[in-house]
Amino acid sequence: MLVIIRAKVRIRIPRITGIVGSNIRLLGEENFNYGVSPDRAKLLKLVAFGISSPTTLSRRANIPRSRVFRYLNALVSRGWLINNGGYYHLAASIFLVYRVERINDIVALEVLNDKGAIVDQKAGLVIINGREPALACPRCPLLQECTNNVKSISRSIGVKIKSATPADAYLELISDIINEGLLKILGNNYIELPLDGKPPVIVLRHGVGGN
Repeated sequence: MLVIIRAKVRIRIPRITGIVGSNIRLLGEENFNYGVSPDRAKLLKLVAFGISSPTTLSRRANIPRSRVFRYLNALVSRGWLINNGGYYHLAASIFLVYRVERINDIVALEVLNDKGAIVDQKAGLVIINGREPALACPRCPLLQECTNNVKSISRSIGVKIKSATPADAYLELISDIINEGLLKILGNNYIELPLDGKPPVIVLRHGVGGN
């Protein structure tokens, strides 16, 4: 399932070079995991900085051109990228991750608060993939870089971070986006599931009172 969200919420969604539109996109966990493997994550990070040509991506990432094309096409079909006339762009500014589970007769869609990706003008594409132990942060050689990145992202999307370590701060960012953005959108709207193979659409009920 692919859901694209466009709405006014407390979370600011920044407009950044290398992205088509300023959206929150929900990716299935399998599609998210596909994108964050080392070579494919390298391509996504380069695209986030505005490198959109497959030839340039191949050279900068040091990945054979044929493999780059294969990865790019797969990243398009899995919801990460958009192909715009042979040039590739990220499909959203914020990627959240969901998992679908069947519990007896109920199908549950769980939005994960420990996985996701956020694009920032300075930091580029920052991928959050699981819970990192906060105790490891003080000893990490990338502590200052991570601290700068999370501060830049929190300013760009208008979220005030309270966590003391980058590991906790990234999880706080994802949770805040879910709580202040996604839940408020879904809480007063509905999702339409087309039967013609097109992606689901969230229908926004602007100015409609609920009774």
